[in-house]
Amino acid sequence: MTETIFEKVDHYLSEIFSLEDDILKDTESSIIENGMPEHSVSSNQGQFLYLLAKMCNAKNIIEIGTLGGYSSIWLGRAINGQGKVISIEIDKDFAEVAKRNIEKAGLTNTVEVKTGRALDVLNQIDLKGKPVDLFFMDADKPNYVAYFDWALKNARKGSLIIADNVIREGKVLDQNSTDEKVVGVRAYNQMLAKNNKVVSSVLQQVGIKDYDGIAISLVK
Repeated sequence: MTETIFEKVDHYLSEIFSLEDDILKDTESSIIENGMPEHSVSSNQGQFLYLLAKMCNAKNIIEIGTLGGYSSIWLGRAINGQGKVISIEIDKDFAEVAKRNIEKAGLTNTVEVKTGRALDVLNQIDLKGKPVDLFFMDADKPNYVAYFDWALKNARKGSLIIADNVIREGKVLDQNSTDEKVVGVRAYNQMLAKNNKVVSSVLQQVGIKDYDGIAISLVK
């Protein structure tokens, strides 16, 4: 099988489920137009995040890595005005692009973009006594374990903690890798395997975003 077939299937699924409206398409275009990394989730992965948020009845969501706001829009639509998505982005320019896209999506009152170093921002967030229902990390792989620790402390039974890009095209198999992203996700996967406070599964994924994987943890 070639990589082409995985891309074609991704497009096929996106088309038959009509996953991308003009807002999402324009969000993708804005990322390219502003010279930003094309690291957003695919439309099928966005739908998957949307479904997971619905399944755990998420009202309070935190996202690490906003980029252009593509996944933020999916998550914001999932809670349908019944809660809050806080998305954290370290790059101020990226954050401004995301805010414009979120405004166009009509989600300004639902999705809040905060700018800064994620661990600093997390420790400044006032949850007002409410648990985090879904925590999605898609940036800064070296700090994945630290993000997980914060999420677990602020979660409830049934909350979901989700980490993207934990396979790195199979590079996680290299025990001697010096790539900080690979080292980070290897540490994360190993931590999940030993953690008895969550039930976890790592799904390998292929498609227009090439070969990677997503870790999903359910808080006991």
